[in-house]
Amino acid sequence: MSRRPKSRMDLRQEYEAAEARGLPLPPADKPKRGATERRAPSDRRAQPDASVRMRVVWAVCDIGGRTVATFDYVCKADAEAHALALKAKGKGPHFVRSIKEPMTSG
Repeated sequence: MSRRPKSRMDLRQEYEAAEARGLPLPPADKPKRGATERRAPSDRRAQPDASVRMRVVWAVCDIGGRTVATFDYVCKADAEAHALALKAKGKGPHFVRSIKEPMTSG
């Protein structure tokens, strides 16, 4: 069976008795932060970097998934026509899919 934990008062009496005899005392614990105290600005998490703006484009891809050509999002018909032209030339089957790429400035 386990022993009952000592009460707060018993622990305090033992501490005072050890202090009176001059025995080495355990180091004092760091005081806990209260509910009303705020964290210092250095304790806060760093804000994530602003993500790069992305745009959606249509990509004409070969059967292996490699991008052959890209078209703006509003030019889906042009992308499909390019895929059909490549198939007609005997370059193998091609398909159109949407992909996201970083926006270029300028």
